[in-house]
Amino acid sequence: MSSRSYYLAPLDTRPALKRAKVANYMVQNSYNVDTRDYRDHTFSGIMFDIHCKDDLPMEYIEIREIWVRGNLGPMTVWTTPNTFQNKRQSRREWKLVHNKRHCPSMQKLKSLKIEPPIRMRNGESLGMYVHSGLNDDMGIVYNNRRGNVTFEDPHMTILPGYAHISNDPFSAFGYWGGGSWRANREFVGRVTYGVKWMLWNPCKKVHHKFPEGFKQMILTLLMCHRRKESPLKKLPHVVLYYIFNMLPWDWAGEVDVKKKIKKIEENKHEESVAYRRSQYVPYEVPYEMRFGYMDDDDDDDDDDDDDDEESDDEDYEPEEDED
Repeated sequence: MSSRSYYLAPLDTRPALKRAKVANYMVQNSYNVDTRDYRDHTFSGIMFDIHCKDDLPMEYIEIREIWVRGNLGPMTVWTTPNTFQNKRQSRREWKLVHNKRHCPSMQKLKSLKIEPPIRMRNGESLGMYVHSGLNDDMGIVYNNRRGNVTFEDPHMTILPGYAHISNDPFSAFGYWGGGSWRANREFVGRVTYGVKWMLWNPCKKVHHKFPEGFKQMILTLLMCHRRKESPLKKLPHVVLYYIFNMLPWDWAGEVDVKKKIKKIEENKHEESVAYRRSQYVPYEVPYEMRFGYMDDDDDDDDDDDDDDEESDDEDYEPEEDED
């Protein structure tokens, strides 16, 4: 039998050098933020901030729908970069992302689709304003503030804001005259969003955003790759990097994320209790209760915030909804 010699062509690693930076997919309809609903108040609008967290490897989150309940009617949704603070009456600094008329839905949440969807990158914030143009005090439901945070999950934080008691968006004049803004109010409803995840790459800014379990997995495999007796030694390091790049961020488990969620729940309870204690004042029977009258809605007797911001109103026409 004649001996044969074989030639192994060198491995072409050029494709492995071209690693993607973000996933080519969006997590569809996976996250629904449902805030607490104490049915404290109803009126025309609620303005608040949303913050995108930066401690997970997210490229951005994409907000697609805002859900509210109430008598609704001509509904508009507006957004502004960074925060709503000092912009409550400056319409020119806001972008209209929803403008339709909706049927009343006092018991069930009604979807307000955001067109186009709003993208928030890691660490970014935006102001959100949901408004009903009905000429009464039953437009949308919202809460009294019960803490420094309305809702929090591993991806975003929703903060308290201001209620608006005017059927004219951004107006400084309230339903009964006087000021139209009520501080210390919270959004009631749901936020539907998707997430675009980063892919791992061998750079510090990306690597440190991944969970601790994922980083330990990378370190362990790289140490194995350096040992002569390891099968991984046969792979060029660029190929190993390419494999890491294709793994989803939670490939090594979601233990870190579960710990974060548990910590968030614990902090939320402690923070809520501390806030209520800080707001405690000796109880005094309200005037309305002494005379047998009680109104659940915000009215002109509530403590008002200063309304010295410049008003910048423009006319708008709501589109008709098919529902």
